[in-house]
Amino acid sequence: MRQINTIHNDAHSKRVKLDTEICLAKTITVMDSQALSNYNKAFTLLKENPLEQRLDVQLPYEKFLQLDAAFSELKSAAGISEDQRYPSLAYNSFTETVTVVTVPSSIHEGASRWIEKDIIEFAQDYLFSHSSQTVNNIYYVGSTTQFFPLGGYTRSRKEPDGGFTYISVGGENKLVIAVEVGNSGTYARLCEDKDMWIGGKGVNVVILVCFSERPRFTFPDTSPYQTITDIRAELAAMSRIVGETTESNIPQSYYGPLGYRDHTWVGTLNEAFIEVWRQDTNPVRYELIRDGFSADNLPNTLGLMISDLYPRDSWEAADIPDSTIPFLSTRFIQRLRGHCIAAAMGRFEGFLYEKLGLH
Repeated sequence: MRQINTIHNDAHSKRVKLDTEICLAKTITVMDSQALSNYNKAFTLLKENPLEQRLDVQLPYEKFLQLDAAFSELKSAAGISEDQRYPSLAYNSFTETVTVVTVPSSIHEGASRWIEKDIIEFAQDYLFSHSSQTVNNIYYVGSTTQFFPLGGYTRSRKEPDGGFTYISVGGENKLVIAVEVGNSGTYARLCEDKDMWIGGKGVNVVILVCFSERPRFTFPDTSPYQTITDIRAELAAMSRIVGETTESNIPQSYYGPLGYRDHTWVGTLNEAFIEVWRQDTNPVRYELIRDGFSADNLPNTLGLMISDLYPRDSWEAADIPDSTIPFLSTRFIQRLRGHCIAAAMGRFEGFLYEKLGLH
């Protein structure tokens, strides 16, 4: 654990692939050449929805509204529910940045879910004996789009990757903890997300979870795979091999690559860390994996408190003792192994169906 000074995102969803003619009229109204280019990049990514992509581009608010309307029309034409989480479209009005995030890997999804699970399990046990009348006011934030009432973020909208909302009947309804997950290559953008949650939403805590996968995943050439005819047998063979590889890595606490048919489907988890941010304080970083191996002196807490799950007034009214929330970091990174297997299998299955066209 160390303090650092830093300057200032449904595992599988339906794929939306439609002709660009649907929204041609909307793109014509974007006059500035750079805005037009950025608009088309964002719309293309929303339309194609490839795996595991994040795009951040500059657009004025009026053009974002056009993009949002075009995206809604796209989903309506494809019969896709507005509640589908990915691809997601967010806007930061302070920086005038549109963010598109497509279907993430199991590693990404698993990280936020296990952090949430560890927090809520301890909180419920603690509060049942100290404040049973407020324990049911703490909810997972889910995939609800959040709007931002504060600062320069008043036209922003975003969904966190995870977190908690405090809801009381006739009282406050407040997002108190937000979780954002991404690869270390998008760290600067994750920090901008953090600024939105703290500066625009007033959350108590933002938890950033960062991974570095090396090499970054790319799909292989299709020619060596043209002889595949039995998908079920192929997936079973791959599952056996990546499972054996994972088992062989455990004694060394190594998070090495998972390969099959001479291709790396999940690279080495070279780095994994968690940062905890609060308003007007330096973040604290907790290293979990370094150079592909489990880090020394894994933390047993992320410094979260029971009071972080409450708005200030509600916490004072509850009048109960505070407590540190533990974090089982060894269990957390062990779970990542299973999500690495799931990510490898998901990428390979997607390759078989989408790249090779097998069914």
